[in-house]
Amino acid sequence: MFYILTCWVLLQVGDFAFPVFEIEQGYFHWILGLFAVLFPMVLTVSWFYDLTPAGFVRVSPFVERRTLENMTPRIDRRVSLSGESMSQIDTDGWFIYAETGPVEGLEYNISKGVIIGRAIECDITLLRSYISRNHAQLQLQGEHLTIEDLGSSNGTEVNGELIKGQHVLQNGDEIRFKDVSFTIREYVSTISSQAMLDQTAVIKHS
Repeated sequence: MFYILTCWVLLQVGDFAFPVFEIEQGYFHWILGLFAVLFPMVLTVSWFYDLTPAGFVRVSPFVERRTLENMTPRIDRRVSLSGESMSQIDTDGWFIYAETGPVEGLEYNISKGVIIGRAIECDITLLRSYISRNHAQLQLQGEHLTIEDLGSSNGTEVNGELIKGQHVLQNGDEIRFKDVSFTIREYVSTISSQAMLDQTAVIKHS
């Protein structure tokens, strides 16, 4: 846009100055053609660099920026090239598993507040036109996992019903944003399960 604006200003100045200094109009057309030829080059440079007060600054490509901003999946259950799925990691906590959509097959550990949306800055980015920039938020409140719609255009469904305000999630609940769906999973490791059994008092009737 800065280039186009600069060209327009120069052409306006040239249109006024050429007759005053008795410069042939043919040069005006040459300058117009030069601006047109340089435009693809300027467009290419602007894709990789930003013009700032400090000069040209290199910007990361879209995919790289998305990788940097998004949270790393704890488990990848997608089928590998060899046809074998990755083994399940034995761990504790709340997880959200993508059944369908752009991140299908990925499972994320919810250990903090997680925002789902279309924006690259979200923790989980879903590049769909019907997903709002900041669509929904998952939060841990004590031992409970909750979800809240952040005023999205198309709403958030839990088990087929649109939610309003904060909604407490249970193991196995389905979260859906139109055709993008997630499953909530709560895992308890073998060690934790054994510890709970050891603390359980068994009462025998005589």
